[in-house]
Amino acid sequence: MTTTIYLASVTAFSGKSLLALALGLRLREQGLRVAYFKPIGSLPTESQEKTTDEDALFISRRLGAEDAIEALCPILLTEELEGRALAGEVQPLAPRVTAAFHQVAQDKEVVLAGGIGDLSRGSLLGLSAAKVAELLEAKVILLAKYESPSTLELVLLGAGMLGPRLCGVIFNFVPPADLEAVRGPVSRYLEGRGIAVLGAIPQDALLASIALREIAQGLPAKVLCCDNRLEELVGKLVIGAMSVTGALRYFREIPDKLVITGGDRPDIQLAALQTSTKAILLTGNLYPSPPILKRAQELGVPLLLTGRDTLSAVEMIERMLGRLRVRAEEKIKRARELLDKHVDFGRMTKLAGAATG
Repeated sequence: MTTTIYLASVTAFSGKSLLALALGLRLREQGLRVAYFKPIGSLPTESQEKTTDEDALFISRRLGAEDAIEALCPILLTEELEGRALAGEVQPLAPRVTAAFHQVAQDKEVVLAGGIGDLSRGSLLGLSAAKVAELLEAKVILLAKYESPSTLELVLLGAGMLGPRLCGVIFNFVPPADLEAVRGPVSRYLEGRGIAVLGAIPQDALLASIALREIAQGLPAKVLCCDNRLEELVGKLVIGAMSVTGALRYFREIPDKLVITGGDRPDIQLAALQTSTKAILLTGNLYPSPPILKRAQELGVPLLLTGRDTLSAVEMIERMLGRLRVRAEEKIKRARELLDKHVDFGRMTKLAGAATG
């Protein structure tokens, strides 16, 4: 019999994909045959001349599954599909989801299904989180990105939507100042209302970082040098818009940073290169001077060039930082460490019905 665990969240970008991978790897080490399935995706990618969701393909293959690419993510949510849904031109999609799911679930003991966005995402297609969980006959682990006590209201609302399929909640990105409260009165409050609190994972600098390659692709930005360093992770953004004296003092206080500055500020660029800097993003499509480019090459500091202005570049990168990507092995390792330390794995798998021997 196959156990299906659906990972949903009360807000978008709560770490569902990374948790799915970390959980899947652990279950596989327990000797279980594990698959990953994403009913609705939003990151199209091509593989073997077929289109699927980027996360679905990566997680499935990382778990060692060889399921058909077209079955991993049967629906890709696009503006075109949403427009057709608004016009009433989309046939019911539930049969497509269940058919693909049964294909992936063959001979598997556990299927981890990844949600998209928040609990309401997909409702336009008749595929809200609650509806998908019902279709897959899944138990639901609910992730909640803890920001304030008002997060509890979202959890309670989600519990009402999911009903008995909810097996528990995991709080993620908990600020250090709130950990004691979440593990104490917050947990007791929810447990008293029949909602199991399966863990509270603190904020983590490594998980909140992003690879330079993702920044270059997302802006987009041209890589002017040191493209062999694009897998480096950065989590600290520094805007170089002050005097060079102030910049040098400020830069020295922040290690491993990404400095974002105008391409016409060689003084700021040089100050960044004199301190612990992972990369420099030059805005305004203004190329650096040859001495700056040469010095960056000598130090192995990538220079990225974008046509965006500094403010819009910062806003775009901050949005990218809000979404945990699962590619970097460092992040996967760290996610597993946090899962082992801060989540009650035994209780979670028991409530979800996944026997681990």
